[in-house]
Amino acid sequence: MKITFIADTHHYSKTLGTTGKAYELRSGSDQKCLAETDEIIDSAFSQIGDSDTDAVFILGDVTNDGEMVSHLEFREKLYSLQKKKDVYIITATHDWCCDENPRRFVGDNTYHDVPVMKSRDLPDFYKDFGPDRAVDSFVTKIGTICYTVELSEKVRVLCLNDDKNDNNHAGYSEDCFRWIEKQIKQAKNDGALIIGIQHHLIMTHASPLICGGSVCVANREYVASRLADAGLKYIFVGHSHIQATDTFTSPSGNTITEVNVGSLCGYPAPIVNVTTNDDGTISYVVEHLREIKFGSSVVDAQEFLKKHACDLINRVLECRNAEDFTQRLEALQINLKNGKLVFSLLKPIIKWLDTALVGDAYKLLKSIGLAKGITVQEIQSYYYKPLKEMINEIVLNLLDGQQKTYSEDDTYYKLVMAVVSIPHKVKKDNDDFRELINLGNYILTGGRINNQSATI
Repeated sequence: MKITFIADTHHYSKTLGTTGKAYELRSGSDQKCLAETDEIIDSAFSQIGDSDTDAVFILGDVTNDGEMVSHLEFREKLYSLQKKKDVYIITATHDWCCDENPRRFVGDNTYHDVPVMKSRDLPDFYKDFGPDRAVDSFVTKIGTICYTVELSEKVRVLCLNDDKNDNNHAGYSEDCFRWIEKQIKQAKNDGALIIGIQHHLIMTHASPLICGGSVCVANREYVASRLADAGLKYIFVGHSHIQATDTFTSPSGNTITEVNVGSLCGYPAPIVNVTTNDDGTISYVVEHLREIKFGSSVVDAQEFLKKHACDLINRVLECRNAEDFTQRLEALQINLKNGKLVFSLLKPIIKWLDTALVGDAYKLLKSIGLAKGITVQEIQSYYYKPLKEMINEIVLNLLDGQQKTYSEDDTYYKLVMAVVSIPHKVKKDNDDFRELINLGNYILTGGRINNQSATI
């Protein structure tokens, strides 16, 4: 059987505003596109609809912030796709606006008077995309639904909503855990493969610096252990907007593999195609959105999404006054107590990063004794490369699951790691600085499992 997984479509209705200073700051502070989600989703659904997959699963955060109008528009897209493929979805916190901060944008102003979907209304609203075909289900305390579907006699998918545990954090109540364990045990007794899906992560993948905290379920190792010990071997998740695969082994020795599917509405718009194998393993291949249709014109999806992601960094580096700098960081949810003072201190660094070449960085590293092991001959091929371009490449490599990898002998690797190691050399007892080195190594070399294609 062939199954397709996508995540974090974040559909945003154009009726909520797509122009003006307020929208520009909001859109310009996010890896995901907003105004373009309509065309991105339509193009992706067309690509998936023309494929040979048997079923499509969407891993939560289907709308931008739970806006009613976004849900209504997105459901129509689901009905259109369902004419070609079986479609199943789970919802997540963005689908009922858990932060109670819905927004629409008019000119310089942001308004918070947007009607939103309630969590308890989601199962009925999306009943045609999973809940009505469930062989069993469980309603959570906030009214969302977990359910099991049989794709065939031998393949089941456990569709989980992890929005709230007993302590109001991401995860599961004890009653829900018992229901989950019952589903896994039943599949085992029936000789069926069962694959889990949920929205939040149970593993930190790239690094706890990026995928820790609220990116994961609360008590993630407990949740991972309980799922693994119950017999769940595979789980597909979204939320982090990066493409990654990793494993976790419980203290009892049971292993679960998690595939983190990146956001469809941001670079690189991954579409994860899975084939179930007769020996109980599964194989996945990650393809990407190829093109986006805007009316009568067609653009290269990867170049379009790549530019949007890179502009997140470029806009900050191009700031030349304190007001613009403060607004950009606030849009990124970085609130400064004294933006003018911070900008005055960082302005020379920001300007240097915006205009420097890799060769300039090399000379600086050499002057402070951190370019050991990097020869002048090695640096020549990168010498006139804009430093900002290299920074963008590193960010993209994190998002796309290392489509391009580097060995530890590569000059590129040596240059990046020389910079990444600076904070740790200054303060060796800082655990975050030590973890930063691990993150840099992961981004450049990839994880233990190939994030683009593997049999697991």
